[in-house]
Amino acid sequence: MRLRTFHAASMAAAMDEIRKALGEDAIIVSTRRAGKGAVEVVAAVETAAQAPRDPYRPLSEPARAGQTTAADDRAGARQAAERQAAEQPEEIYALRRIEVALDYHRLPERQRKILARAARAFSELAPVEALTQALAATLRFAPIADQPARSVMLVGPPGVGKTVVTAKLAARAALVGRPLRVITTDTLKAGATAQLEAYLRALTQPLALANSPAELARFEHVASKHRRAVIDSPGINPFDDRELDMLTRLIAAADVEPVLVLAAGIDAHDAMDMARAFARLGVRRLIATRLDATRRHGSLIAAAEAGGLAIAEISNSPFVAQSLRPLDAAEIARLVLSDDEAEAPSFEVEETAL
Repeated sequence: MRLRTFHAASMAAAMDEIRKALGEDAIIVSTRRAGKGAVEVVAAVETAAQAPRDPYRPLSEPARAGQTTAADDRAGARQAAERQAAEQPEEIYALRRIEVALDYHRLPERQRKILARAARAFSELAPVEALTQALAATLRFAPIADQPARSVMLVGPPGVGKTVVTAKLAARAALVGRPLRVITTDTLKAGATAQLEAYLRALTQPLALANSPAELARFEHVASKHRRAVIDSPGINPFDDRELDMLTRLIAAADVEPVLVLAAGIDAHDAMDMARAFARLGVRRLIATRLDATRRHGSLIAAAEAGGLAIAEISNSPFVAQSLRPLDAAEIARLVLSDDEAEAPSFEVEETAL
């Protein structure tokens, strides 16, 4: 077998060069994108001494006229694939790049298939635009208003940044002249109350402490009609029934919307399980934190899709002065495709039947 490498501006141009140099019997061994939109194609042709024989035909039986061999069938399939690649090289490249990027971001296989299937309908677009459309069709987005319709209770596992998010929501509302009341039910963890009080001191805003569901109910029954609240809650283990019951009682004590706070960059399957557990408590929205400290964002997509949660806001800084901000499908697509080439494999398709 004789191998040659060809470089051309497009797949169609490469195929023309291959046919001129190696003839119609040439086969494609591999293809990949080169710089500035060009393609690199490795092609091969069988020499006369190496012409393949169908291993399933006896040596003494010649091929009958009009009968195709297994080698003929493989060659026909390869040529059909080559013609298709020559006709739609950009679409194939866009879809392949999306698949590689989603794999780089550790998105589980089920969600990768969902997004890849949705992106195929937009394969004529650039990769970021096709992925934007696929994400918009798969996920929901619902930012938190400066003065929400109901008081907001932030829930989630320990250490995800609920207290900082509480302060950020309070600060954002105060800046637009619509301050929220701030309540904490996380009164047992050492330093939690002092930390939130320190954040609120700069806003000259008091902190109310609710030590039980009954106290939270009293706060909300009297004041929620006049001004909504943002409520910090204790971090809980979503796989511990006792802790889930405790949080359920807090949520039920007053007319509040529970919103999940989840750190980006955790294992995507753990994120999915957590999202499903909190969704059973009535959670319908998700705030993602620590986007500044991770390069892989598959867990954010996986959690939102698995739990049926709308993405509300993101936090990419631990500092209260740097506020939360909404996220949309276009920004997720840019995040997913911006770093995927750092450790992702090349866009290469190997020929397996030689």
